[in-house]
Amino acid sequence: MPTYLCHGFRWHRRDIRIFVIVNNLEDAAPDWLVGRTSSAMILGQFANAFDFLPKQTPAPQPAAGPAEAKKAALHRDDDFSLPPPRVPASDDNVLANEWSPVKLLEEYDLEETASAARPYAYVADYAVRVDLSANVADEMAKYEAMAKQRGGTWLEKLRDQLQAGAAIQWYVVVCADEERAAPEEDLDNEDSDDEPSTPTREFPMRQDVQTTSITADRPATGSGRSRDGGNAKQDDGQQPELEFLNEDPFKANPQHGLRHKLSTKGLRRLFSKKDGS
Repeated sequence: MPTYLCHGFRWHRRDIRIFVIVNNLEDAAPDWLVGRTSSAMILGQFANAFDFLPKQTPAPQPAAGPAEAKKAALHRDDDFSLPPPRVPASDDNVLANEWSPVKLLEEYDLEETASAARPYAYVADYAVRVDLSANVADEMAKYEAMAKQRGGTWLEKLRDQLQAGAAIQWYVVVCADEERAAPEEDLDNEDSDDEPSTPTREFPMRQDVQTTSITADRPATGSGRSRDGGNAKQDDGQQPELEFLNEDPFKANPQHGLRHKLSTKGLRRLFSKKDGS
């Protein structure tokens, strides 16, 4: 987890929100100042609003002399120098904005869930990342030399503008949030489980059952019909013979309707009257 040794003051969260709203910094997150977008916008607003801030110049990198090269050849147990930082300054959210003399820091603990954000952030004029250890006296001496080179009391002026009355001192800040990106889901292992899978039982395939149709005993009529599976298939264009019509008793002995009876009786009466007259 990143740990920083810094010199500065605490900026209260309520005042941070007011600063973001008043200056219309829509893309800045007041609850997380160390984000790349948030820190760039807030530090840019500092540079525009406060002309007393010094211009930041990149610190020269000391060249390795022959003594240091000779010391590197010694046994590892005799080398008390710290290894180079694991994370370059360009990849560190706090140290990335080298163009600004102001550094913004946040406290963060993954296990602390009582509040969404800490009640304050840090505004510093000096910050160093501590990977393994740090010599506090050496870092304070470096800061004193840098402050003399810059000159002025610009940090006190900035404190009066942002958080009047806040103490300016040294702090050790722990920010245990190196990566906020969501982990990528592995779709291939999504269905995998540590528990053994339940064996499945294989059942035999169901055979096709041939159905037979029961037909009544009837005299075969027509030689052009063929039977397939109990269903008669008629030839194209040939009408089926309706056998039940041939056995219709009404067709052999048709009964006369009521109209026929009335008309017959009426004619008989008519002719009988004529004969009687």
